[in-house]
Amino acid sequence: MKKTLLALALFMACLTGSAQTQHMKFLGIDLNCTISTFTSKLKGKGFVQDMNNSHDNLVVAKGVFAGERVKLEVKCATKTHLVHTVNVCFNLSSSYTFESLKTRLIDKYGAEFKEFKNVAEGEGFVKYATDYIVWELNPDEEFGEANKIVLTKCNYRSTSPLVISYIDNKNSKIDIQEINSDF
Repeated sequence: MKKTLLALALFMACLTGSAQTQHMKFLGIDLNCTISTFTSKLKGKGFVQDMNNSHDNLVVAKGVFAGERVKLEVKCATKTHLVHTVNVCFNLSSSYTFESLKTRLIDKYGAEFKEFKNVAEGEGFVKYATDYIVWELNPDEEFGEANKIVLTKCNYRSTSPLVISYIDNKNSKIDIQEINSDF
């Protein structure tokens, strides 16, 4: 009986641990890897790196996403180079609208989201958006934070007015800790 209870307790601890460590995925690729590993996996999906616009903590790639030619901006932590954000930037010529992308994302991630319209000022990327929607996925029970998918209608991007951002919460925190470690 003791062995059964111990085995059950270990099993529950493993389940709890794995629920707290889920990372965001993009095109089936786990964001919990270095930027070089991530970009090599993107190449396997037909994306080509734009060497002119890439640098240490940002890789720009071009390819097809959801049937459209897009530009990807893959961002990573400063020191560990763990990927924390993938921005999918749709072209001006895209057949998608903000509403049609919203519908597709609702189909995949559900109708539980926060929507902000006619945003004038804010923090971070928000100050550049006119409208945006946030889906919070896989919340970390311990810290209350979640991975996020953000659909943004931008007024600052001349060539990419619609952007979907896939943000890995844990790796974003690592990036902030690395940046703040110098202070």
